[in-house]
Amino acid sequence: MSPTSSDAGERPAAELPAARRVAAASQRLREQRERRRFSRTFWMLVASLSVVSAVFLLLGSLQGPKLSSAVVDPQRVTEQPGQQLRLFANQPLGEVTAEQVSVTPAAEVSVSVQDDLLIVQFEQRLRYGTEYTVEIADVPATSREATSTFTHRFTTAQGALLYLDRGEADDEVLRAPLDGTGRGEVVHAAPGIQHIAPIENVLVVARDAPGGTSVLEAVSSDGGVQQLRLPEGVRVDDLIVPPVGTLLGLVITSVGEPPAGAPEQQSGARSLAVIDLGADGPTTIVRALDGTPVTARVAQFLPDGATMIVHTVEQDVVRVELVGEPVALPIGQMPTAYGLSTDATRLTGADAFGGIVLELATGRESRLDPSPVDGAFAFGGQALLTRTELRVQKVAVPEDATGGVTTLLVADDGTGAARVLFRTIDDRGSIGDFVLSSNDQYVAVEVTPSVADAVPDARLVNGRPTSVTTVIVDIESGAVVRTLEGFSPIW
Repeated sequence: MSPTSSDAGERPAAELPAARRVAAASQRLREQRERRRFSRTFWMLVASLSVVSAVFLLLGSLQGPKLSSAVVDPQRVTEQPGQQLRLFANQPLGEVTAEQVSVTPAAEVSVSVQDDLLIVQFEQRLRYGTEYTVEIADVPATSREATSTFTHRFTTAQGALLYLDRGEADDEVLRAPLDGTGRGEVVHAAPGIQHIAPIENVLVVARDAPGGTSVLEAVSSDGGVQQLRLPEGVRVDDLIVPPVGTLLGLVITSVGEPPAGAPEQQSGARSLAVIDLGADGPTTIVRALDGTPVTARVAQFLPDGATMIVHTVEQDVVRVELVGEPVALPIGQMPTAYGLSTDATRLTGADAFGGIVLELATGRESRLDPSPVDGAFAFGGQALLTRTELRVQKVAVPEDATGGVTTLLVADDGTGAARVLFRTIDDRGSIGDFVLSSNDQYVAVEVTPSVADAVPDARLVNGRPTSVTTVIVDIESGAVVRTLEGFSPIW
């Protein structure tokens, strides 16, 4: 192209029309202003964020750790001591003591810290169906001096019990929640049920068999029935339920002549035996060091599920270790035994002079004298201890007007006056065996409403009146919670 071309795009800037030069200059100024505005905005934003970050850092340095989550088993805390509330923080924690923890309703606890995990351990079983508030004050972090308060609320599971209701054709095992109505849920039905025992997820039942003997069956959660191996020709007098594990205790008695060639499999009268449901093994008779069967009037497991306290027919109290080769260690003697305290540290019983408490750890005995009831003298009978000094006891109170006696169930803390928990309507009935819930909240009592009208159920093993009922009483208030037509309550 000729140098004399008139193409404006190739002209020097100085030769462009004045309007074009002004437009270009304005464009450059606008771009410069935009860059300066962006720069100011950017640095103002950076400064603002720096200030906000500094504020948050300052606030963080002034605040303690935060509670992120908490875990507790609402069922197990009512069934076993030593259960835990586990509280997870957002950072590692410093030392926390039990004095910093408050529990409402009151409960004894211990505390430990593992990095960002704070563990509150309940030393005793908690109450059924109760809202608990756990507050831990002045929880420190390891990286700063500031502390916080952790608060967690939870509600424990409602209690329930298993019981037996006999019918004309089939007997029924039922589970009844304390807050429910009606009879409860039928767990299993079969003819001739003598005894029941829940073991883990299995229900064990002893039933009538020919010749006055027993058959032992395990009923699974899906309804399947498996027969367990009993020695031939024996009757089951009692089933002993462990608090944990799969080791079931039995009290058995030989019926008739022992089978020829199998003397070692037979028991005598009320011999102690065990069967491990987890191992699917045979029933084993527990023998003393001299080879004779250990007899049992009363037997209960300790919390480990592998040790029993046994009151023998010979009136001895022995500790039977069932792990490995069974060993029976003597603790003391008493003519009558009632049962273990709910913390499994003491055994109540009686001799010719009245009630006795036997300390298992030391073998020391002390007297258990009933307190007056409404100012009247009382004669003591069956008594069971809670983990404290409170006991639930069956007493007989003389009636001056009639010359007879009235049987009452009382709560007695030994301070000089017993509190009536239960009496039958118009005092026409009788109070039978009773059992405490493991958390000391309730007592389940077998009651015959009217002695005059009572009709026996004609069962050869573990017979009861046909009118027998189980009454559940709140120990603290004395209120009747439920009444169920049946017996043999198991918490």
